[in-house]
Amino acid sequence: MPKVVRKGSGVLVDGLRSFLLGVNYWSRENNIQMWSRWDLRAVQEDLDLVKKFGIRCLRVFILATDFATGEGDVKEVSLQRFRTFLDEAAKRGVIVFPSLIVGHMSGKNWFIPWDPSNDIYSREALEKSKKFVRKIVGSFKDHPAIGGWILSNEISHVRSPPSVEDFRAWVKELVEAIKELDEVHMVSIGDSTSPRSRLPLRPENVFDLVDYLSPHIYYYDDDEVRHTYYYMMELEYLRSLGVPVILEEYGFPTNLYEEDSHSRFIELILYGALALGVQGAWVWCFSDFPREEDEPYLWEPHELSFGIVRANGTPKPAASSIKKFAGFLEYFEKKDYRLAERDSAILVPSHFYRRYEFHNFPYQHIRGALLMAYILAKASGLNPTFLREEELRGNSDYGLIIIPSISRLLTRSWRLLLEKARRGTVVYYSHVRYPSYPHMSACHIWDELFGIKPVLKAGMRATYIPSKFTLVFEDGSTLEYDNPLGDIATTGFSPIDSKVLATDSEGTPILFKAERGKGKVLFSSYPLELILFSNLKVRWEQGYELVYSILMKEARITPLFRSSNPMVQLEYLIGSKGYLLFLLNHSYNDSFVEVGLRKRLTVSRTWNLKTLEQHTDKLTVKLAPKTCGIVELEC
Repeated sequence: MPKVVRKGSGVLVDGLRSFLLGVNYWSRENNIQMWSRWDLRAVQEDLDLVKKFGIRCLRVFILATDFATGEGDVKEVSLQRFRTFLDEAAKRGVIVFPSLIVGHMSGKNWFIPWDPSNDIYSREALEKSKKFVRKIVGSFKDHPAIGGWILSNEISHVRSPPSVEDFRAWVKELVEAIKELDEVHMVSIGDSTSPRSRLPLRPENVFDLVDYLSPHIYYYDDDEVRHTYYYMMELEYLRSLGVPVILEEYGFPTNLYEEDSHSRFIELILYGALALGVQGAWVWCFSDFPREEDEPYLWEPHELSFGIVRANGTPKPAASSIKKFAGFLEYFEKKDYRLAERDSAILVPSHFYRRYEFHNFPYQHIRGALLMAYILAKASGLNPTFLREEELRGNSDYGLIIIPSISRLLTRSWRLLLEKARRGTVVYYSHVRYPSYPHMSACHIWDELFGIKPVLKAGMRATYIPSKFTLVFEDGSTLEYDNPLGDIATTGFSPIDSKVLATDSEGTPILFKAERGKGKVLFSSYPLELILFSNLKVRWEQGYELVYSILMKEARITPLFRSSNPMVQLEYLIGSKGYLLFLLNHSYNDSFVEVGLRKRLTVSRTWNLKTLEQHTDKLTVKLAPKTCGIVELEC
């Protein structure tokens, strides 16, 4: 059996790079009650399919009500059943990641025998939790099927952590209890460490305590392009913290969505995760369930149909997509491809993951602005990552720093940004003001940093942004925006020593540029990213990436490859003999894209393309809906 270990920001299996392709598992025939209704034959049939599809690992669940006594001891019969399960997995070479404290599952909070009041974070409950965890880990740490340990399944749904400090203490003590017995295997939380999570679970607040970050992403949108782009943004957001990332849960129910789109979605995310340097992805879940009157399916019918296998045991199209991806991994992992360096950074304000007194602004607006900044950066040809506000004090060396539609930063951060600009960095900030919070200012050095001054009259709430407006650039080109948000505004500014790059159709300055030492600062008085995020559907054909193309030019960043279609995300990896391009079509339609090449390269192999034409300085590609096309290029 393979040995799984963390090495820095990566994961090795038997000493080699390996993508942990997996699913979340409950028995198809017996669902959440598989341990109390133990059926070895049913489990063996499931594991045979797991192996057939090329799935490498399973996340499984130690349901507390079936495993534990009131004192946190473990029932012997359940231990034996779990050992049998691990033995069967090992026979098939399948790696298992057990979730240890399972109260919440699929829309129901199940009974935790040692914690009947769900106190979770209290000293008494924590001590009994540690006792239970130690028994499981001590019993199976040397079993060849074990790949790592997961503290829980979404314990925050059983009881929300009272504070960041309480949750950190809970995680820290349980991780230490496991590491005292098992220093080898990875440990993570099993709750969604995500920019969409509650504040205690934001990745910035837990990444130093765990061996990998574990997002559970079930994201919904009205825009099909923005929808799957979100997954890529969040994975890059997490990866930028420097620890391994495993997409621990993602999927959708096929009694709500068509199976073909489900399959395309599953596949696109797998290829995207691989291209971004994520260490694994685990679909929710292995199978649909036939026992529809069991709890919680009785009142949660969508939970019956997340599987890649139907309730009758036949595979859905998603199973074929996973098997195809597994085949690609066999080729990919024999190569020496590595991530390309990121050339720009999107700044995450500290108030997104820290609590400041009298500071309460819409988190969803920040998330949306970060998402749109990521999309626009990728569409312009940039290769962005994320930078936390505290990191401005370090040696972060990006040629371009983007601060998208943020209402304020710490005062010292503006000074640090000014210093970076003077040393050669290009800094871009788009401003938002909330009329409901008029007694605040985003920045205190408008003139010194941006070369502008506020024009808002004393005591006025804000300068309101029209529901429709047009940006007019120096060369006469235009961008039309729809602004559906009535609760955002701007302060309004005029230039001091800055140059106006764009106005609205009435001549009001909107986009400014100022020279600062060896660098430049650009400022938008309208929160362009937040406005686009707030559109039900974005008019991608408008070319909203134009502003970011200006930023790229000012920063003198020349992309090695560039996608001509904002709906097609381009990622690339670097190898000793060339490059591997991933073309992620986020649209549910066929998409054409031209890929600009900065150097002469030869196509050596392709995957998942409808058509390909190679020219001296570009590739012309046609992609099927929600598909990742791959092109291997040799120097």
